[in-house]
Amino acid sequence: MANVVELKERAVAPAEKAAAEAPWPEMVPLFAHHERPLEYPLHLLPRIMRDAVTDICAYGQQPVALVACSALATASLATQALADVARTPSLVGPIGLNLLMVAESGERKTTADRRMARAIRQWQQLQRANQRAEHEQQKDRRAIWTAKRDGLLAAIKKVVGAAKREERDKAEELEAALQGMGSMPAVDPLPVLFMEDTNPEALSIDLANGWPSSSLWSDEGGLVVGGHGMSEEAITRYLSLLNRLWDGNPFTRRRSTRESVELRGRRFTASLMMQAQVVSKLLAAGDGVSRENGFLARFLIAWPRSTMGTRLYRPGSTETPALAVWDERLTQLLEMPLPVDPEADLPMVLKPPVLPLSQAAFERWRSFFDDVECELGIRGELGDLTDFGAKAGDHAARIAAVLHVLVHGPTGEIGPELMEAGVEIAAWHLHEARRLFGMIGRDGVATDAEALLSWAMEEPEAPSMKRILQFGPSRVRAKERRDAAIAKLTEHGLARVVKEARAERLVVNPEWRGVP
Repeated sequence: MANVVELKERAVAPAEKAAAEAPWPEMVPLFAHHERPLEYPLHLLPRIMRDAVTDICAYGQQPVALVACSALATASLATQALADVARTPSLVGPIGLNLLMVAESGERKTTADRRMARAIRQWQQLQRANQRAEHEQQKDRRAIWTAKRDGLLAAIKKVVGAAKREERDKAEELEAALQGMGSMPAVDPLPVLFMEDTNPEALSIDLANGWPSSSLWSDEGGLVVGGHGMSEEAITRYLSLLNRLWDGNPFTRRRSTRESVELRGRRFTASLMMQAQVVSKLLAAGDGVSRENGFLARFLIAWPRSTMGTRLYRPGSTETPALAVWDERLTQLLEMPLPVDPEADLPMVLKPPVLPLSQAAFERWRSFFDDVECELGIRGELGDLTDFGAKAGDHAARIAAVLHVLVHGPTGEIGPELMEAGVEIAAWHLHEARRLFGMIGRDGVATDAEALLSWAMEEPEAPSMKRILQFGPSRVRAKERRDAAIAKLTEHGLARVVKEARAERLVVNPEWRGVP
């Protein structure tokens, strides 16, 4: 816990020294469940992923957690079709991950996301170019077959029930010709791995007829939250479909006026980046259905502390040896044959091999599962986050499986080291979910105050009122919001304004740094 002596030893500014010497009121957290951001467990990631994340951060200076989440989503998309994971012999499911990253405009999230997934986009573009000619020929063969079939059916309809013998014979000839046409020619889908602005009907049709492994992917999540799929009449259907895809369960939609679809053997990743205000809209949409139906609980949530204001220019590049290795590995995974069920009555139904846990990995997973379960009671630490806690074990196993396939391919068993990574990363995201729901959707002034407090603690000295307007969090760069946030911090005993000769500065309560 900081005190006046410690502050003097650090040779702090006069404003901070004066604030420390004056008595502070009792501190009151801004939110009932105030959580500090934890350091992302980067050291537990496999080297191929860790080095790629490190190189992107070294150049763009984005929050480590933001880039690591992009890397995890990218790895999920590249690996999800190749394997399933068995937590126990009876608990088998997909390994695809959903990630929701909260970051304000200017965080360079798009730059990191695009670079991390670049190899997948390039592979998709190349495959589509190489297969397009054959794809068009297949479509033509199907169109010709369909036209012939429609013509035969129309001709048969004209002579059905005819009284004349020759017309009845003609009908029999037409029927024989129809039976001899065989099945409809197949049209192999072109790879489409990224979707963004869609709705439940379009998404289900695209997945039924298209590539069996894909994603809902947006570095501007407002396009998804504000899109057709989130309209009042569609949101429940949309989120329920996305839940079904995460679970890996079949989906059938029968319609008399629209195309009926049946989904089986599909694998799906969701990677959404959005501002805090957009998250608030998502939480409010459909009277809170995104939380009520378990949609958000299927996401690994992250709200990294911003690095804006500290990113001084430094030379660098995103074309490093580590990123070249990352790109090459992603391409290798995408080039692996898809494990398609040869006996399925639908096209391209995935039937991935199942990765078991080693005994040591299972023991680590079970320990984590039990620890989380014990905190889900009404008096537990996760009593207000039971939906997320109930999915934490599944998340841990999926993360471990994605990392295993990334490193070893879709064979073998998941070892304890990667399960430890899965557990720690899942626990980190569980903490982030608690932070998010402790802040978003509540008092807007308190949320502004929290952002200002976090930023002020990172400043080398107590920031002036002018500096807050120029370089502080974007949400408090308007004088009215800045002053309201400062008043909130002062009310809670967390910070206060101290006058110097030429400036007023915001000083953080030195005891706050010692709060766990």
